[in-house]
Amino acid sequence: MARLRGRAKQGDRLTMDAPFGSWGTQTLIAGLTPDALIAPWVIKGAMDGPALASYVREVLIPEIAPGTVVILDNLATHRNREAAQSLRDHGCWFPFLPPYSPT
Repeated sequence: MARLRGRAKQGDRLTMDAPFGSWGTQTLIAGLTPDALIAPWVIKGAMDGPALASYVREVLIPEIAPGTVVILDNLATHRNREAAQSLRDHGCWFPFLPPYSPT
């Protein structure tokens, strides 16, 4: 991430700072209702199937009423059987968005 080139006065050395440390990924997932953002959850790393199932079971379901429509996009992680079963058991309906088409 450090620049390879820069300018300094003739005869002076160019000094720069570069970020140092271990870089990682964080994922934020939340529910969006007409009124508010509900059930926010941040995890270290990328979202995967077990993390989504845990989010639905532990964070989302306590926040929503039975019969709520939960719309999911076409991310492969969202097609998780355990999460789907948890939503079904709570009485939720969960359609997936149609695939994106620019036409």
